[in-house]
Amino acid sequence: MAQAAIPLAIASTALSAGSSIMAGRSQAAALKTEAALNERQAKDVDLQAMQASERRREELNATVAAFVANRAARGLSLDSPTGVAIERVLRRQSVRGEGVERLGYLNQGYAMRAGAAAKRKAATNANRMGYINAAGTIMSGAGDVAGASGGGSRRAPSGQMAGGGVY
Repeated sequence: MAQAAIPLAIASTALSAGSSIMAGRSQAAALKTEAALNERQAKDVDLQAMQASERRREELNATVAAFVANRAARGLSLDSPTGVAIERVLRRQSVRGEGVERLGYLNQGYAMRAGAAAKRKAATNANRMGYINAAGTIMSGAGDVAGASGGGSRRAPSGQMAGGGVY
C-alpha cells in the first residue's frame, strides 16, 4: 500500500513546488506594477512642482506690476529707494515661498521613487522566495517518498539516526 502512495506523494510535492514558484512570480509581478505606478506618480509630482513654480512667478509678476502701477498712479517716483526696497522684499518673499513649495514637491517625488525602488527589490526577493520555498517543498517531499519507500535514514525519537549515527 505504501508503494501506491509514492506517485501521489511525488505529484503532490511537484504541485506544491509549482504553486510556490507561481505565487512568488505573481507577487513579484504585483510589486513591479506598484513600482511602475509609483514612478509615474513621481513624474506627476515633478510636473506639479514645475507648475507651482511657474504659478508663483506669475503671481510675483502680477504683484510687482500692481505695486508699480499703484506708485505711478499716485505720481510717486518708480525708482525711489523705498519703492525699490519694497519690490526687493516682495521678490525675496516670493522666491522663498516658491523654494519651499518646490522642495515639498521634490521631497514627495523622492519618497515615491524610493518606494518604487523598494518595491522592485521586494519583487526580486518575492521571486527568489518562491523558488526557495519550492526547493524546500521538494526536499521535504523527497524525504517523505524515501521514508514511504523504506529507503533513506529516518530519525529515531532519541536523537539517533535509525542506523545508529548521530544527526
